[in-house]
Amino acid sequence: MQKFATVASTMQRHHQLPSTSTSHPNDPIPREPEGVPEYTLAPSKLSSQFNGSPRSSGESLTWTDSSESDAASTPRTDPQVDEIMDNVEELPAAAVNFTGGQRKRRASTTLIAQSSKDIQRLLGDGETGTKLIEKYCCGGGCCLMETLPPDTHSADFVPVVLPDNDAFRSLQLKLGPLGIETELTQLAPLPPVTISFDGVPSDIKHVTTVTEHPPEFVQPHPPYDVFSAPIYHARELTKPGAEKRTYHFDLDVTDYPDEGGVDFKVGGAVGICPPNSTELVDDIFDALGVPKFVRDKQVLLKTSTGRWPTIWGDDKPRELVTTRRELLTWCVDVQSSPPTKPLLRLMAEYADAKNEKKILEYLISAQGQAAFCDLRTGPTHITLPQLLHAFPSSKPPLPALLSVLKQLMPRFYSLSNDPHISSSREGLAGRRLIEMAVTIHDTPDWRGVPRTGVGSGYLERLAHKFIAAEAEGINIAGGSGMQPAQVLGLRLPMFRGLMANPLSREFVTDGPMMLIGAGVGMAPFRGFILNRLKNANCANKIWLVQGVRDSLLDEIYSGELGDHEKDIKKVVQSRKVDRKASEAKYVQDEVRQQADVVWFVINALDGRIFVCGSSKGMGEGVEEALVDVAMDKGNLCMEEAKDFWERKKEGGQYIAETW
Repeated sequence: MQKFATVASTMQRHHQLPSTSTSHPNDPIPREPEGVPEYTLAPSKLSSQFNGSPRSSGESLTWTDSSESDAASTPRTDPQVDEIMDNVEELPAAAVNFTGGQRKRRASTTLIAQSSKDIQRLLGDGETGTKLIEKYCCGGGCCLMETLPPDTHSADFVPVVLPDNDAFRSLQLKLGPLGIETELTQLAPLPPVTISFDGVPSDIKHVTTVTEHPPEFVQPHPPYDVFSAPIYHARELTKPGAEKRTYHFDLDVTDYPDEGGVDFKVGGAVGICPPNSTELVDDIFDALGVPKFVRDKQVLLKTSTGRWPTIWGDDKPRELVTTRRELLTWCVDVQSSPPTKPLLRLMAEYADAKNEKKILEYLISAQGQAAFCDLRTGPTHITLPQLLHAFPSSKPPLPALLSVLKQLMPRFYSLSNDPHISSSREGLAGRRLIEMAVTIHDTPDWRGVPRTGVGSGYLERLAHKFIAAEAEGINIAGGSGMQPAQVLGLRLPMFRGLMANPLSREFVTDGPMMLIGAGVGMAPFRGFILNRLKNANCANKIWLVQGVRDSLLDEIYSGELGDHEKDIKKVVQSRKVDRKASEAKYVQDEVRQQADVVWFVINALDGRIFVCGSSKGMGEGVEEALVDVAMDKGNLCMEEAKDFWERKKEGGQYIAETW
């Protein structure tokens, strides 16, 4: 009962279902909704162009559907900080004693029962809860140690002078009374240097493609290499004024190498290997004092352990010919991960200014534990360039710095088309496209300049190049079918990944489906719908609930879902467009309105309910709404309703992909 009480505390109280034409709270019998039109496929209209980007047609390519056991599974990446901390929050109080306030648990996490087996599964072999917390500080004060404050009235007390620069002020550190001679204990140890640079023999010539493609040793899953996919087309899906910008890409994968017969799948994903921007890399070089003439000079990289700089290679020593710019561009994450104690310890070791050295040592000491937690989990996002500018006297050697930075990992994006359907665009005979969408949300960095994510920012830069070239009419005279991307040589380093993700694994061509998504979560559903239109006999068994902020600005793929789009899709706007409305409407509100459809689909043979989008807000709200539906339609208590959806999830009927 304690488990259920814990889960219940994270969710809002039960919302009664409304009584509408599509929601009968007291009718537990699942019935197929009446008045659903029979859909027919109209290839001529589906194959028309939309803003210069091809739509999928009804012409099917020859392909063989392989089982999941034959799929080339992408190895699991290291867990992200948010994921780890969500898991730590689920540990029983006896394992982790949080003294700070509890954060709202994400809907995508699963409650860990209070047993040693569950804790072992969460932590993995060889890692204790204490070590996990040391590695990923939660910021809740759980590891705060009792220490005596310095005697500020002593004649020997000399307060530390804070660095006078914008980067340091942006860190918003709360140092308290800290003096130059303040005794600090339990400083983090100096991390080992596992990387070195040597000269390259004169007979070896290294050709770098640092501005276009990652070096050969950056592999998704050996022996397969990253594929340089030509960008066939790019366009912006959102309108000016949208809170978040969304771009659509058409990638030419006609020449994608065979990987044992495994193919792209509806609802599948591709991995994108994004680089750090040239400006960001040069900023780091400048802060470290690396001369310009050595940045692109070839070196013999030697590592003593680990899998770096490969992505998922073996843990072994390596010798590779590369350049310093290649390593900073393609192999290390300099803006996505919070600062670590090894990084701060390294910076303290090489800080010449006494005040900067003392502050850095304070952050890695027992006395500065609370400030360190705040630095990692505070409202500001800390990047490596920001730290280097905040403590300008610290210039650690590049090999030592690379030894403590995290690997720059691929970003994964869902396909937004049926990859087994060719495009009917003129001049595309024999070519094959896959399509994807990416949403960009920027926030101000420490300089006040908009900052985007590594992957989304890279994709937006490519989209801008294409759109600008298209606007200027760049083309090759007489080159029929040539696109600006082909003229400019725009390519995207990608690979076929996550072939066993739930969206593609549970997609079936028969049985009713309800698709619930918000924002770019709509992207994989487009492929589902286009696939259903190809098989018109079951196209009338699909319902789509799409959440947007403002349909005039950020409704993506509007008008691209066939002739019966208006019949299968319900758009929910969260922005108050009607001044008379008492409150904004969200996706979960429409789920309750469509309780009859939900209940019919989930109880039908091969019925599937897919949820895709952000876990915060939308994901949690939809989960609560689904529980409400099960409670009222199935006459269940809250615990039984949650268990109902858990069993549907285990059976592959309820699929939630949230982030």
